Amino acid sequence: MPKLIVIAGMPATGKTTLSLKIQERTGLPVIEKDLIKEELFDTVGFKNYQEKRNLDHAANAALLYLLEAELRAGKSVIVVNNFDSISAERLRNLIGKYKPDCITVFLTGDEKTLYQRYVDRDDKHLRHLGHIVQDHYPLSEGDCPDYRMTPEEFNEKFVKRGMADFSIPGARIDVDATDFERLGVESVLKFIEDRI
Repeated sequence: MPKLIVIAGMPATGKTTLSLKIQERTGLPVIEKDLIKEELFDTVGFKNYQEKRNLDHAANAALLYLLEAELRAGKSVIVVNNFDSISAERLRNLIGKYKPDCITVFLTGDEKTLYQRYVDRDDKHLRHLGHIVQDHYPLSEGDCPDYRMTPEEFNEKFVKRGMADFSIPGARIDVDATDFERLGVESVLKFIEDRI
């Protein structure tokens, strides 16, 4: 039976970093929505915020398409996404159809801390600029790439869309990522290894 390892949770919790550690330990392929979005930013771009949201929907659709191809072939895979309520329902439909053995690693933390980490990361341009800017990408010469999301926007874009409420069938470990020093990566890796 194929294994589906889902790394989900709030933004700025270390999902990508953790998924790479799991990949190193298991050898399983990783499908990550943010990497798909970055390809769309660079190949399609966007001229306003609605177009940016459309690319987010397209990236979710592509992620689920790739995941279905792996599950149809009976292959195990790691999926990384901060699933909102709509994409989570589509994922549950795939799980119902292909019945993989699911393992969820759900990353959460203090909302104020995650918000501050999120904006600090953007201030330092530690992510693709398409994630940071809101009204158009690619940038034109002289454009300022800085944008600071407010706490209210953070809540609207991530908490209210259901990302903090994600659940699917199967084994699950919840990880408090408020303090990276206390994350307990080895215990997460052992939790997964004991189930694959």
